[in-house]
Amino acid sequence: MNWGKGLVLALAAFAGLMVWFIVMAARNPEPLVTERYYEHELKYQERIDNTTRAKALTAVRMDVTAGSIRITFPTGTNDRSITGDLTLLRPNDPTADRQVKVIADSSGVYWNNTVDLVPGRYNALLEWSADGMAYYTEEKLVVP
Repeated sequence: MNWGKGLVLALAAFAGLMVWFIVMAARNPEPLVTERYYEHELKYQERIDNTTRAKALTAVRMDVTAGSIRITFPTGTNDRSITGDLTLLRPNDPTADRQVKVIADSSGVYWNNTVDLVPGRYNALLEWSADGMAYYTEEKLVVP
């Protein structure tokens, strides 16, 4: 075989490999973290302020199993009315994402045993308020 045939075979193999990469990339789309990313970006400074306010308190504790969620709020917020939204985002499977309304009891604890979670890693985004003051807590959780 001469160098001309080798060059043609090498270029044909390269072109075939590129076509294969394009086909495989088109079959495996990466989902967005959220569909409404622009709206979330506009509220980013507000989220920074709420995070700073939450870090000034003792940490919010989140305990998660496959069937339950327990959130313990800081000790200074026990006598206040605590409500919020918990968003559990599964990075590798958007169909396993969950949205939960949070209403804590008088001792500052929220417990829900009716949540069906797939085992694995979740990003927990907790937007909560105590007596009108907004807070934001973000944590990475692993469901056993």
